[in-house]
Amino acid sequence: MNNLPNLSDLKVFCTVAKLKSFVESAEELGTSPAFISKRINILENTLSCKLFHRSTRHVSLTEDGKLILERVSNILEEFDEVCELVNNPLSTPTGRMDIISSFGFGRKHVAPILSKLMMLYPKLQIHFDTIDNTKDLIQHSIDLDIRIGNEIAPNMIAKKLASNFRILCASPSYLLKHGVPDSIEDLQTHDCLTISERDQSSVLWKFRH
Repeated sequence: MNNLPNLSDLKVFCTVAKLKSFVESAEELGTSPAFISKRINILENTLSCKLFHRSTRHVSLTEDGKLILERVSNILEEFDEVCELVNNPLSTPTGRMDIISSFGFGRKHVAPILSKLMMLYPKLQIHFDTIDNTKDLIQHSIDLDIRIGNEIAPNMIAKKLASNFRILCASPSYLLKHGVPDSIEDLQTHDCLTISERDQSSVLWKFRH
């Protein structure tokens, strides 16, 4: 082998192997049959082997041609993917993302958004899990934790998505039985149901006017 084959010649070779015709290959590539024949001859000289059996009406691969096609096809596909990734790094997200969130917030808000995201970017593989405890993101190889709270480890990068506020409420039957509290202090004599978000305290309530 004198030198490395030209990438464009390899693409011409794959096209001819697929269509089994110099004429049809020329039409698909927007060139002439003579140009196709010339590039194949150059490629054969570069590789020091015969790639096609040629006749006036038919073109077929030689054994060497079949072997090279099998290897070259995968290389060209990977090369095209690399070019697409380099030229459009933000338009076509690919790969796997591991995301976690709390049960209620994750099911109601996060899951529907991730479903739309996967439909928009089918090459993006998202593994989503809802949990009720804290996890070491690095130890468990988690890319994103969508959570409620302000306790963020110093080695993590956090971005606020929204504010989360809760309200005090009671059913009419409860108020009828136990009465309506007139002050915050009155809550100490009432039956209160608390909600805990992972490591967030459920006994410490902060009120705002």
